[in-house]
Amino acid sequence: MLVKMNVKMQVKTGSLRSLAGRVAALLAVGIGVAVLLGAPRSASAKLRVAVPEFKIEGDGTPALALQLQDGFVLGLVRAGVQVLDPLDVGRQLEGTPELKGCESSPCLKNIGRLLSVRYVLRVKIDVAGNGYKMVARLFSTEGDAPAALPLATKSRSCDVCTVAEAREYMLKLADAVRPDLIDDPAPAAPAPKAPAAPPPSLLPPLMLAMGGLASMATGAALFLTMADCHGPAAGPSGCSDNRLRSALAGGLVGAGLVTSVVGATVTIARFRTPAGPAGATAAVTTVALSLVF
Repeated sequence: MLVKMNVKMQVKTGSLRSLAGRVAALLAVGIGVAVLLGAPRSASAKLRVAVPEFKIEGDGTPALALQLQDGFVLGLVRAGVQVLDPLDVGRQLEGTPELKGCESSPCLKNIGRLLSVRYVLRVKIDVAGNGYKMVARLFSTEGDAPAALPLATKSRSCDVCTVAEAREYMLKLADAVRPDLIDDPAPAAPAPKAPAAPPPSLLPPLMLAMGGLASMATGAALFLTMADCHGPAAGPSGCSDNRLRSALAGGLVGAGLVTSVVGATVTIARFRTPAGPAGATAAVTTVALSLVF
């Protein structure tokens, strides 16, 4: 018997542990999803720039062009810019060969639309022996101004330098271009909402209405307890007292009626704003009692 009970307890303990493990796993997954959904999407918010043209003239070679291009692109990427190099641009513009090498305003605007970029950079490097002259022209694909007019032109030169030094100059050229690249405007933060005014309290008008009901009840009680002036036991003192009671009772009933109606009216008016089930019950009770009296 004890063995069976131990086995059952072990089974129940194992089931509880399994259930707890599943709940913990579900909570972990939920937290992970929330973190992923709430994380800022910085990659999609990067500024995009296309470099469709990277010319090297003079004594340059394809290998030298790749090294200098790599230095220029690295400088932009290091500054937080997403760059489409000439190879990427060529692949995405395969269906529109007429845009390659075109520098007119319509061409640049079409390039910006097709590549989803705000800026186009054209780079030209003149190589003469160990001397380098580097020029980068920045064009905008948006706005009303003609896109064929460069927004900025930056240049760097090195009379005598090695390939590694020339690559460093390309990094500096990219750093010089970066201030002219305006990041996408961040979405405006919503204006803070004014705190909602609390709903008007139903307690004051309810107390007023209940006070009116109490006044009416007191007046009615005075009426009911007046002495009988027409019976055989009636006396002059009782009838004179009845006059005072009658006047007082009439005043209490009249004042109570007005107070009760005013309190019920204000309660109903305030109940039209959200006041919850308690307010609804109180308003209905007050109106019903007012109608009864």
